Amino acid sequence: MAHPKHEQVRAWYACRCGYCGVAEDQVGGELTIDHFVPVSAGGGEAEENLVYACHRCNLYKGDFAATQEDHRRGHRVLHPLQDDAQTHFQLNPVTGVLEPLTETGRFHIALLHLNRPALVALRLRKTRDTLRAARSELLAAENRELRAILRAQQTYLASLQRLLQSPDAE
Repeated sequence: MAHPKHEQVRAWYACRCGYCGVAEDQVGGELTIDHFVPVSAGGGEAEENLVYACHRCNLYKGDFAATQEDHRRGHRVLHPLQDDAQTHFQLNPVTGVLEPLTETGRFHIALLHLNRPALVALRLRKTRDTLRAARSELLAAENRELRAILRAQQTYLASLQRLLQSPDAE
């Protein structure tokens, strides 16, 4: 049975996993609702405790609840809507691997297995598609520019031809 706030949480996360970013159309179906702070650790049904998550991320996160010692060491899961992930890790666009910038980023990546092969391949495909789209747009712009140059040259040649054919040209 789906969570009572499933559609609402799904909309907040734009049909994507809050942890790894995969979309429903990439996994072939709807995702799950994760309790950021697990129910077993006292987490409730408050909206800020609900995360739209793929099955893998939900499985890897499991019932992890950071203790005070974990927090002190930077061992915690980043909240998708409250933490700035870019301060904790960055994408290497060449390898598709998420590289930690902080201990929290390292822990988050490791706990959720965010460099699993399928995600790395997905990131590389996204990078490739983005580069292809940019290349296509550049080629289209170059094509428009070349057509404009060609029209200007044709106009110039037509005016030269008219000048050469006019009786005053001699």
